[in-house]
Amino acid sequence: MIRDPHERLKELRIAKGFATAADAARAYGWAVTTYQAHENGARGIKRDAAERYAKAFGSSAAYVMGLSTNTGNSTVAHIVNPVVNVPVIARASAGAFRYDEGLEEGAILVPAVPHKSVPAEAQYSVIVDGPSVNLRIPDGAFAICATYDKYPGGAQHGQLVHVVRERSGLHEHTIKELRFTREGIVLMPCSSDPRYQEQVTLSSGEDGEVVRIQGVVIGSYQPL
Repeated sequence: MIRDPHERLKELRIAKGFATAADAARAYGWAVTTYQAHENGARGIKRDAAERYAKAFGSSAAYVMGLSTNTGNSTVAHIVNPVVNVPVIARASAGAFRYDEGLEEGAILVPAVPHKSVPAEAQYSVIVDGPSVNLRIPDGAFAICATYDKYPGGAQHGQLVHVVRERSGLHEHTIKELRFTREGIVLMPCSSDPRYQEQVTLSSGEDGEVVRIQGVVIGSYQPL
């Protein structure tokens, strides 16, 4: 029986389909070094961290911390929650550049999108903050995304994508419509608000700003 919390954490991560601790941390927006330290036993796992990891991996904080009263076979099948959730890793807010430290503490989880080609572990979400994409997703709703490099066939013309702009150590997260033009890829606004009509193009940083596509929007979720 696996008794130590870090061993249980590793078991859950592997069962979720992540090859390494770093892969899982990046997918859920956690600090990589912190999660690695929790999984390899270098740091103890506090209750709030156990709850965060348990929600992401479909388990319970009690199981992660070794407090589960289940005395049967301690396989993942006994503790997996049938409701699969994905984490919120950022706020999509056009024009707002922030230090990008994720939304680890008290992270909100939203339901994964049932998708035969995109498993839950390849999904994440961002919360839309403001009217910058209100023609497609309203303020306060969650854009559920597939990791860009794991989206089958690549993003298509007209799809919404999660765009990250990096400037002087700060990050802006937005949702844009992907368009293929003669001039190349253009990321178009989807807002009725005149303040959010800026077109964006991909950039590798030559001008001091990196613009990249992090994910493809595959659904949205709006709490009641």
